[in-house]
Amino acid sequence: MGSSTKKKKEKKKDFQKPKLKVGKAKPKASNSTDTSFRSKALVLQQQLAEHAPDPTERFKHYLSLTTSRTDTQRRDALSYIASQLSTNPPMNPVGTPTLLQRLLPIMSDSSGPVRGQLLKLLRNLPADDIRPHVEKIMLYIRGTMTNISQEVKDDGLNYLEWLLDVAGEDVVSGAGCWVKPLRDFMSVLGWTVKIAPATAAKSGWTSAPRTTFGAKKYGQSFPRQMLVLAKFLEVGFKPGMPTPWAPNDWFGNISRVPRTPDPFGYLGLFKPPRDEDGEVYRNREDRQDVFHKRFRAAVEAGVDMAKKEGGMAGRAAATLDQALRDGMDDYEQNSRLDDDERLWAGYIM
Repeated sequence: MGSSTKKKKEKKKDFQKPKLKVGKAKPKASNSTDTSFRSKALVLQQQLAEHAPDPTERFKHYLSLTTSRTDTQRRDALSYIASQLSTNPPMNPVGTPTLLQRLLPIMSDSSGPVRGQLLKLLRNLPADDIRPHVEKIMLYIRGTMTNISQEVKDDGLNYLEWLLDVAGEDVVSGAGCWVKPLRDFMSVLGWTVKIAPATAAKSGWTSAPRTTFGAKKYGQSFPRQMLVLAKFLEVGFKPGMPTPWAPNDWFGNISRVPRTPDPFGYLGLFKPPRDEDGEVYRNREDRQDVFHKRFRAAVEAGVDMAKKEGGMAGRAAATLDQALRDGMDDYEQNSRLDDDERLWAGYIM
């Protein structure tokens, strides 16, 4: 009898609720484990060196992520590539041509942080590696300058400023890199010149509507465009450095191999014929000539109108006017090309 009573008490004890006193901690269970201890561990970024990813493969992996659908992945990939290019020595296992081929389409990306990170990356590229690809880069920059989005247009001006700082002389002397950008500037600024009839007494000036000027969000776009245009004209109208001349140089220029890339490219012997927009204007006088014929009247009229508006637009117009005066004051209309017959008047040796 005693054993059965003892068993009943033990079973009843399991279902009894203990009475807790105020201020007294709850007793720990018999099977509780103390987890308050901390263990020391050594964490390595690469546990096994033989299985660590190759730096070249990692660079190519991040380069492939630049076309990801996620904005964050594209921005982080560009940030990693920029950090590799900023090291000493710079790490670029794929080469600048391959890198530009993958990065240039991102200039018109829909994400602002991605475009800003791309600009930081491009500034880390060596200038000597950029110069051979100026014409290709200008195609993408012109695409951003005439984009439908105003934010992309503004970043296109940043790209153009970067390229002018890195290879300004190569830009203005490249094929199609003088007239076509000027035409794009006239388009985004709304400065065009129409051909007036012979009987008309009024000026041929007309202004396209600037839909973004005066808006709260894009009020600074118009002055910014004029400032970048002023910088573009300053580079294009910059006088060349005089080279010392000796009597033996005349024979040396005939017998030596030219040092400039594509020295006879302006002749177009082995390329399809170009129009005036795609021509190569290697010297200052040729650039002044085509600017005077096609854009000078429009720019001067637009500058006068912007000065009357005052504010930031007026100050930017004053800067553009000064660049125009410095570059065109010594211009003499003495073209070597007969506009009526489209024939070369020839050179005097």
